[in-house]
Amino acid sequence: MEFSSFDFLKQQDLPSGALYMVATPIGNLGDITLRALHVLNAVDGIACEDTRHSAALLQQFGVHKKCIALHEHNKITGAQTIIEHLANHQRWAYISDAGTPGVSDPGSRLVNEVQNVGLRAIPIPGPSAVSSSAISVAGSVMHHSEGRFQFLGFWPNKTKEREACLQDILSSKKASIFFESPHHIKETLGLLAKNLEPERRLLVCRELTKKFEQLATPQAFGIV
Repeated sequence: MEFSSFDFLKQQDLPSGALYMVATPIGNLGDITLRALHVLNAVDGIACEDTRHSAALLQQFGVHKKCIALHEHNKITGAQTIIEHLANHQRWAYISDAGTPGVSDPGSRLVNEVQNVGLRAIPIPGPSAVSSSAISVAGSVMHHSEGRFQFLGFWPNKTKEREACLQDILSSKKASIFFESPHHIKETLGLLAKNLEPERRLLVCRELTKKFEQLATPQAFGIV
């Protein structure tokens, strides 16, 4: 993809020996940013949470770079490989399967390892299921929490951890945001309905930015 009409992109500093944490679309490919594409085309290589998934995305935008996998099973050795490249004054990017990396993916460990050896991690912001999507349309939920929120990650399957998350919600006046699979959402919302105060507001966001996007109360989905 050509950026000849966007001279401001060429003026941006891209330090070598740095890791670029690049946000990618969470569904709608149109949400990719110009800066993200510029960086992905400029780096020496790209670390991906899933190379198969990311290959399709990169191909859509004509980005042809060396890609390596960095996932839960190789995040330590993978991080060391990337650090070696950065130490040789290369530029590398990391992208997760969707959205802003470093949230519920191996990117946070990678950033920690990179910073521990004195190298830079540079954020390239963009789409996020949490901040730029769910929060922006949470309306009354965010209004009643005075704009404050806490992100709980993925809703846990283990009973003890689940009870701890529930206590976090009950003890806080902040809006609580978490991810849940479609297979367990009914059970989880039923649990919340039994334990939360009646005045608590809930919003379910499904298929964000995609063709069949839905944002509604649990009742509208027929869940509780």
